[in-house]
Amino acid sequence: MKAPGKFTLPFLLFCIFVWFAPRALAHLPQEYVEGDVLITFKPGASLTAGTNALARHSLNLKKHFPELSRLRGKHSGLVHDNSRTTAQLMAELQADPAVESVEPNYLRWVTAVPNDTLFTNLWGLQNTAQSVNGNTGTSGADIRFVPAWALARPTTNPVVVAVIDTGVDYTHPDLASNMWVNPGEIATNGLDDDGNGYVDDVYGYDFADNTSNPTDSGYHGTHVAGTIAAIGNNNLGVIGVNYQAHIMALRVSSDGETISSAAEISALGYATLMKNRGVNLVAINASFGGGGYSSTESAAIQAAGNAGIIFCAAAGNATNNNDTAAFYPANYRLTNMIVVAASDQNDSLAYFSNYGASTVDLAAPGVNILSTLPVAQATTTAYVQQSTNIYSATELTYSGTTTGITATVYYCGLGNPTDFPAGVRSNLALIQRGTLTFSNKVVNAMAAGARGAIIFNNTNGNFLGTLGGSNNWIPAISLAQADGQTLQALLPVTAKLFNGVDPANIYQYLDGTSMATPHVAGAVAFAAQNFPTETVSQRIQRVLNNVDAVAGLTGKVRTGGRLNLQRIVDTDRNGLPDWWEQQYFGHLTGTSTNTDADHDGLNNLAEFLAGTNPTNANSNLGVKILSVSKSNTVSVAWASVAGKTYWVERATNLTGGFHTVIQTNIAATAPTNTITDTNLLSGKIRFYRVGVEQ
Repeated sequence: MKAPGKFTLPFLLFCIFVWFAPRALAHLPQEYVEGDVLITFKPGASLTAGTNALARHSLNLKKHFPELSRLRGKHSGLVHDNSRTTAQLMAELQADPAVESVEPNYLRWVTAVPNDTLFTNLWGLQNTAQSVNGNTGTSGADIRFVPAWALARPTTNPVVVAVIDTGVDYTHPDLASNMWVNPGEIATNGLDDDGNGYVDDVYGYDFADNTSNPTDSGYHGTHVAGTIAAIGNNNLGVIGVNYQAHIMALRVSSDGETISSAAEISALGYATLMKNRGVNLVAINASFGGGGYSSTESAAIQAAGNAGIIFCAAAGNATNNNDTAAFYPANYRLTNMIVVAASDQNDSLAYFSNYGASTVDLAAPGVNILSTLPVAQATTTAYVQQSTNIYSATELTYSGTTTGITATVYYCGLGNPTDFPAGVRSNLALIQRGTLTFSNKVVNAMAAGARGAIIFNNTNGNFLGTLGGSNNWIPAISLAQADGQTLQALLPVTAKLFNGVDPANIYQYLDGTSMATPHVAGAVAFAAQNFPTETVSQRIQRVLNNVDAVAGLTGKVRTGGRLNLQRIVDTDRNGLPDWWEQQYFGHLTGTSTNTDADHDGLNNLAEFLAGTNPTNANSNLGVKILSVSKSNTVSVAWASVAGKTYWVERATNLTGGFHTVIQTNIAATAPTNTITDTNLLSGKIRFYRVGVEQ
């Protein structure tokens, strides 16, 4: 804990109390540091009296909190004992007459739950026993996605995962900005700009039809890609296991179902080529398989491994034991392979999943998996909104689409050329059904300059209609008779016409080891992002040696466990990521969270959360006064770290705690952030604290 800073002016005294306090907390499976307790002695007990009381229990004060003790008028500190558990220490010390309270030394975690609108449906990432697609799971039967990302290493060099599959809808709004883009290629110029042997390979390549367009021939590859690397924290849809990774689309199917070995091997060759040309490609997702051993296929996979690529293969969906009934490519058992079974929401082997105590490595979530659907396959939604009234509509076949035209609605009779008033130009035409064909009505509306056409029925209910064929049609929809008449009675009025893909419709649930495998491919990408210098072998062991052991998987997969993303980054489960321990202390594990190596008042855990250097006393999160004005305003500053977000709170006394929020979500302006508290207060004493949001 930082010592307080003071600033004095005539008539005013500001005591700036500095308290590092991360918010949005979560817990590890072990919720506190075993053998530690936080102790507070009763008011009036001196520090000497407190330490004497501890001595009676053969204990000492490992750390004293001097400023907190002074402000509260009672001494507090940390007690540790190697031979007694936290529970034993609490039971023993609570009975001491000098002690007011004893509590565990809890581990605290920064956990920013993503704002992706369908995140709660992704039980594989965070399972709280919520109902998903009509099925309820078991709390904690997930890959520990949220706490893992709280420990992730910042990166400016995104890793790439190749998806060898039916293709990928690279225009999908939850995938587009996370698609790999070939930096050496100029789109659609018909040239092999980077000299790699492939023309216009911007997002990857189509090895089924030998074209440069790897868009999805079905839906499978797009779903896989979303689980790996759907964009995160964009207030839309889902989020990928490694939402900072990029997807290389390698299409190997023309019909969305079948894959030839030749196309697959070509795709493997492309991935290996691009890896050797410097693309940071770390994994290939292979959510497919079948019978028949191919030495060429095996060699292509191994070549990718020799280049530094891990091959993640689905175990299959036939409930078979792969130890006795081979399934390829999963059964090649090459040194760069990870083979994946599917688990369900209750941490059981999925009813359909293949397994194998010696041929399948681990399980990952593969039932009721929500992910991205090609936009072209999504159902459309049509409606008219006027104020708070929404009228359900039906798209006329071949109609133009829109995500919203807001304009004035004009009544245009039956849609004859003379029925359109001049004001309809650049606005919306409301037309009654009858006499003319729908296409003639819309042609006339377009000639009058209307931006959209609303045709309401001439009998009860709505209707289905068509414009007859493809054309450059404006959006045209149908309304029920009652809704059309209601709208007509309100004219002139402003309304919104919508006819397009509902964002909620561009996602779908699928089951399969095909859905489990991309969880692991994303995890490999996460491991590579955090530990970029590790070898293929080291990376595979990092994934496999840190699974969650699950009783239902014993004897079914080699590890007996289900994927755990958090343990990949924190193998000793001490709350400090391995990469951070290596960076500052020269070893991957074994650093104490409570040690304050640079004696700046913040322990290692606090330094990690703040993004400061635990070996440099001048690097810490601490508030300081910049100025105090005669108008009773205060400017405070703190050392900030790029990528962090902060909050600042104020109190006029510490008895009631900090209840006044000065500002939240303050983006770092490294190396220093400054804010001014302009609120006029009658008192002369204020306390401030700063904390990290992420």
